[in-house]
Amino acid sequence: MLIISKKIDNILKIKDISRYKLSKLINYHTGSLYKMIDGTNALPDEVIEKIAPILEVSVNEIKGWIVADKYSKKIIELAIQAKKEKQNDGLILTNRIDEILKSKNLSRTGLSKLIDYSQGWLNEMIIGHEPISQSVMERMCKTLEVSEDEVRGWIVADKYSFEALEVALKEL
Repeated sequence: MLIISKKIDNILKIKDISRYKLSKLINYHTGSLYKMIDGTNALPDEVIEKIAPILEVSVNEIKGWIVADKYSKKIIELAIQAKKEKQNDGLILTNRIDEILKSKNLSRTGLSKLIDYSQGWLNEMIIGHEPISQSVMERMCKTLEVSEDEVRGWIVADKYSFEALEVALKEL
């Protein structure tokens, strides 16, 4: 059973609230909410924000449960480390890749040529506008001499708050 399902169901049991009643309290389709709690469908932010006060937990706590279900302990630890080491504005992913490129005297254009991938699409991935496909991840990491887990850690660090990452780590 997923952490998110177990946590929500335990709290609902303590509060003597059914999933059905929860769906009515937040004015949300019952079947959709069931699928979200069971992990079949993603829990959108607007639903998290509605159920958090009813469950009497923070939004970051719920997001932490989701992170714990979705990522390995190693990736979460790398994300926390990246958050702690963040030195400037912007995405950690973008800054870290650009730092590595600079240390190798490479540009994003040069990287795209080395990994034989479209410069425009690669740039969209590096700036976080597009997900990084597995094949691009493998080629990019090999070229930059960085682990895939480390890059995934940067992505997770950009996506979730420090508090949510700490909650996730405690759950694992």
